[in-house]
Amino acid sequence: MKLKGSIQLLLLFVMVLILAACGNDANSANADGKTIRAAIDTAAGGSFQIRAAAANNYFADRELNVELSNFAYGIDTVNAVLTKQADTGLAADYALLNSLGKGDFVVVSSLTGSDEHFNSVSLSEILAVKGIEVPADIKGKKIGVAKGTVSEYQWAKYLEHYSISEDDIKYVPYSTPDEAIVGMKKGDIDVVIGTGALIEKFKNIDGVHEIDRLSSVPDLSVSSYLIVDRKFAEANSEEIGKFLEGIEQGVEYVKGNPEGTADIGYKELKIAKEDILLDLKRVNYTLGFTKEDYTHLSNMKAYLLERGILDKDFNLDEKLYLDPAKQVLKDKVTY
Repeated sequence: MKLKGSIQLLLLFVMVLILAACGNDANSANADGKTIRAAIDTAAGGSFQIRAAAANNYFADRELNVELSNFAYGIDTVNAVLTKQADTGLAADYALLNSLGKGDFVVVSSLTGSDEHFNSVSLSEILAVKGIEVPADIKGKKIGVAKGTVSEYQWAKYLEHYSISEDDIKYVPYSTPDEAIVGMKKGDIDVVIGTGALIEKFKNIDGVHEIDRLSSVPDLSVSSYLIVDRKFAEANSEEIGKFLEGIEQGVEYVKGNPEGTADIGYKELKIAKEDILLDLKRVNYTLGFTKEDYTHLSNMKAYLLERGILDKDFNLDEKLYLDPAKQVLKDKVTY
């Protein structure tokens, strides 16, 4: 009887293990089906609305397993999507347009932008070393530019506005803000565009000062967009919709809880809270996709083609996948 009882207990134990394994497999498959690998930036705004959504479980509440991975700039997140390291990324308009023809990914929503009340360009400063006092003094100098980013476009428009030929300056590319700061300290860079909390970091360098505002260039604005691998987006339209809903809730949190957002940013990026609070005042978070977004991207694409910066044209409409946004952000999609 003892042996029989032991065998029954053993069989019961084995069955429990099998059922547990099946349950784990099911949960794993379910998680895999709803996992979104989201590449976000650390330098160009910090993606605080997405970080807030993750930290506050807004994605988890929608049964999404969102895995965040950090990259310096938006262009780096685009490359992560192109190389299948991530399912989603983000990019400012210039970097976006330069990359849309290189891989099969789509725009699903805006993330930041300008309107009649706010234009982040008005808060961007042209910072220069001692001896450069006015824009005309830039001629013959070394201009720091974050390679592959909207900074390239902004400098092209800025120099054009002041009738300075790009042949008369030298671009010095950098990959991170720290590189630019070190470059100015060493004398390798004479002029940069300063944004957000980085402005004070540059000004802490002996002799560095503001000579102009980027807003001197008329009709210049910057918008950024959420991109998704096309196959992933089309196969997971509902999940992308939930992802957008989570981000929308994250935007609400950031706007209503700047101190809490600063805590999240400090914990994840080790950025001083006062710097994050300054950055939050310089960002206009958006979601959806408007007629103005389409016009903005179309006009910039035409400019890039005309200048030869973009060597191959593409159909912008074919690069949009707005179905998820239309489902969950109805009033914010006007195109």
